[in-house]
Amino acid sequence: MSRFHVGVAALVAAVAGSANAAIVVYNFSMDGAQEVPPVATPGFGSATVTLNTDTGQVSLTGTYNDLIGTVTAAHIHGLAAPGSNAGVILALTHTGGTSGTLTGAGVFSAANIQGMLDGLTYVNVHTTFKAGGEIRGQVVPAPASIGLLGLAGLVAGRRRR
Repeated sequence: MSRFHVGVAALVAAVAGSANAAIVVYNFSMDGAQEVPPVATPGFGSATVTLNTDTGQVSLTGTYNDLIGTVTAAHIHGLAAPGSNAGVILALTHTGGTSGTLTGAGVFSAANIQGMLDGLTYVNVHTTFKAGGEIRGQVVPAPASIGLLGLAGLVAGRRRR
């Protein structure tokens, strides 16, 4: 086996192992365009969510900046696809007025774990400017994770030939 094939095999083994792992990490952005209906705001944010698919333990850290209104609440909502709204799953803690941080942790039910895995959860930051939410971000996998899973599929498919 060539050095290339050994390297690819190691990468596939690592990705296949992580695909079955119990920890999933999501990195995503938040803005007014993702709100339903969309909100014209200079505000933006980003967050990282870590989900343990075995225990349901979920944690979030994030930031928000340049909002028009002062933050009044922030939550993880679900289950809803982009363009739809849903109820609160987990309340988040926020610090700061128009710029600040978000944190939170809790335990999800089996249905909410699957909903997050299916891309049906989002983070919403509510403000005095827009009580229904000034910025929002759909909880989606980090692009690097998607790329690695795609690469694993390509290598596995090529190996079958």
